[in-house]
Amino acid sequence: MKILTMARRPLGLALAVALLGLLAACGTSDVYRKEAFSKESPYQRHFLRDETQVCDAAQRTLLSQGYRIEQVSALNVKARKDFQPDDEVNITIDMDVTCHANSSGSTAYVNAVQTTYELKKTAGGASLSVPGAGSISMPWSKTTDTLVKVAGETISDEAFYKRFFDLLSDILGK
Repeated sequence: MKILTMARRPLGLALAVALLGLLAACGTSDVYRKEAFSKESPYQRHFLRDETQVCDAAQRTLLSQGYRIEQVSALNVKARKDFQPDDEVNITIDMDVTCHANSSGSTAYVNAVQTTYELKKTAGGASLSVPGAGSISMPWSKTTDTLVKVAGETISDEAFYKRFFDLLSDILGK
């Protein structure tokens, strides 16, 4: 009887771990349920200028803040800026501005994505296998550094977009 009880414990533990893993996976897959699709959005602003003027001003806004223009057309600007808060972390902000005409000017839509990378070190050593003598470890080793993406998220901070649109408005006014 004791053997049967002991055999069930590892099975029960494995089942509990699997169930917890399944519940954790379910919690992250329903992010879309929190999408509000609200009329009020920090990602857009209306301007009394045509869409090409607004997108040109958006490009100048990004350039003035140290962003590198990755792609540009009359109605779209994609830019990137890198940050290194410490020796082992690199953060990138990718900005995408799209301009559309409407009946009384145009609307600029902006989206910014922050991606975080961390430096990961991988160590490797050298060894030599000699038939009949066994394995011999060599005295040197190799370390490889790689930036690994650890997070990526759309910036949703309204103050961030307000600062962008306020500077864009100033540039349009000049």
